[in-house]
Amino acid sequence: MVDKKLKDNLSRVKAPSPLGKSIFVGLRLTDAVWQYAFLHRGWASQLVQRLGGTSLQVLHASSGRLNTYYQLLVVMALGSGFKQAIHMAFISEQELSSGLGFGIGFFNTVFNSTNILLSVWSLTTQSPSSDGSLHIQSTASVAIGVCAYTVGILTELISELQRRRFKKDPNNKGKPYGGGLFSLATNVNYGSYTLWRTGFALATGGWAWALFNFSFFFYDFATRGVPVLDEYCTQRVTSLLKESEVKIPGSNPGGLSG
Repeated sequence: MVDKKLKDNLSRVKAPSPLGKSIFVGLRLTDAVWQYAFLHRGWASQLVQRLGGTSLQVLHASSGRLNTYYQLLVVMALGSGFKQAIHMAFISEQELSSGLGFGIGFFNTVFNSTNILLSVWSLTTQSPSSDGSLHIQSTASVAIGVCAYTVGILTELISELQRRRFKKDPNNKGKPYGGGLFSLATNVNYGSYTLWRTGFALATGGWAWALFNFSFFFYDFATRGVPVLDEYCTQRVTSLLKESEVKIPGSNPGGLSG
């Protein structure tokens, strides 16, 4: 039986990709603007009502501004977009096609928009009150969700910056990085992404939606993301060993004399 080839959503080739990266960064930085409009213009509420649900009050009756709970959600959308834009613009060295840049950016916007939609629907919202005012300590799901989101997104960013600094050193060329936060877990950045995604989902749609997010991303990383990375690292190490054999005259990889 032939093993099914795993799909790697990202290229492992290091090359500049101004168009693809610009598309991705643009989509991620404008995501918060879209989420704000989705709420403030009433589009989220209208969609909930068209689907037969009851929507919560999103705006202050007097000022017309977003209620505090929804302001928090827009800030969370902004934080996720800003973090991913930093990664793509200043950390990632891999090439990114325009199609993939759009696809990944759009994928994240869809998940954020679903979070916002569920936060407006009376059946799933985690708003501490029907008018959207925020008393975060009175709603465990919001408090836990915000904490998980904050820890996850900061851990992901810091770990990637640490690895980037290590790889910028010419003496570390080709070496795997296992220091900093990566000393806690080999794929700490993957786990951190799952954590903040789960936290965002918990703060907006509750425990069931958070469980779906955790299961979805954990399954993807466990069955595709991590195995693909392991395969790449194995191929990389094999390639480096072959290069070292060529550079050392008379080397015998088997350690046996002819």
